[in-house]
Amino acid sequence: MSLLWGTIAVALLIVWVISIVDIVRRHLGAKRTAAWILIVVILPVVGSLVYWAMRRPSAEEVQRTADAQRDRRSEAGRRRFDSRQF
Repeated sequence: MSLLWGTIAVALLIVWVISIVDIVRRHLGAKRTAAWILIVVILPVVGSLVYWAMRRPSAEEVQRTADAQRDRRSEAGRRRFDSRQF
């Protein structure tokens, strides 16, 4: 049973660290960054869940997603309709 709790604790620690790193990396502004870090440090599990639920994608992430979708559509247009290869 302790293995289960240890695994859960490690997973929560990883989520907590990733949340803090993402908050700092995103450059939300000094007040918002400090507020989110404070929330995540005081309430690690709930704070991390709320942060990830309310997080908006950055302009770079939106552009990367749009580029990937455009590339997939163009690749699908070049593929043959018949899936059999001769």
